[in-house]
Amino acid sequence: MIFTLSAQATEKRIYSTDAIGNRQYDKPSFTVTDDGRIYETDSIGNKRYDKQSYRIEGDKLLPTDSIGNRQYDKLHFEMK
Repeated sequence: MIFTLSAQATEKRIYSTDAIGNRQYDKPSFTVTDDGRIYETDSIGNKRYDKQSYRIEGDKLLPTDSIGNRQYDKLHFEMK
């Protein structure tokens, strides 16, 4: 039980918001894990492995498949 709680504590959730800062529960949210993986998440917190996932490497956001392999045919993003 303690292991489960500590594993969830390392994940951060990113929510879509409107212009005044209210969470948009009908829009997708994302979970960022401590190893730099980003997954789309449904409204109750389940990771959507069937959707596009990403990995953070330095200042780049790289698209990956469901098991973490980089997808070179998809666009990557740079953070500034």
